[in-house]
Amino acid sequence: MTLLRRRTIRTGASFVALGGVLALSLTVPVPSLPDHGKAAVVRVIGERLPGWTVERINRSWEGAYTVVTMCAGREMGFQYVPGHGLGPKDAWLQPNDPEARERLASISDHWRHLVWYDDPALVNPLSCQEEIAGADGTASAPSGYD
Repeated sequence: MTLLRRRTIRTGASFVALGGVLALSLTVPVPSLPDHGKAAVVRVIGERLPGWTVERINRSWEGAYTVVTMCAGREMGFQYVPGHGLGPKDAWLQPNDPEARERLASISDHWRHLVWYDDPALVNPLSCQEEIAGADGTASAPSGYD
């Protein structure tokens, strides 16, 4: 009888311990190292899009970043993809919609592709003030999506 009771207590204690470990694993955050690439992307966006606020920047696939910027209620989202056939500090841009493609094409460092070079011959920024001043009704309305 005592052997059966000990086995029941050990089994119960095992389930309680497993439940505690599960609860701990769901509540404790996963440790991560600081993302220095994110800070570099924010710096580049600040130089190329002065006055625009970076609403969100998230790490996505293969070292790329998903970026959402805002200027006077107008949202522009794109992927910032460093490297991938370019120099290590150069980046491809993948816009989320046609309006973002049009805006990014106006400040791209390449005539055909959406690319930002680390050291371009001529930097052509798109300031928020220019975006507001150029709004003649043809600019996109604020997005209802978050």
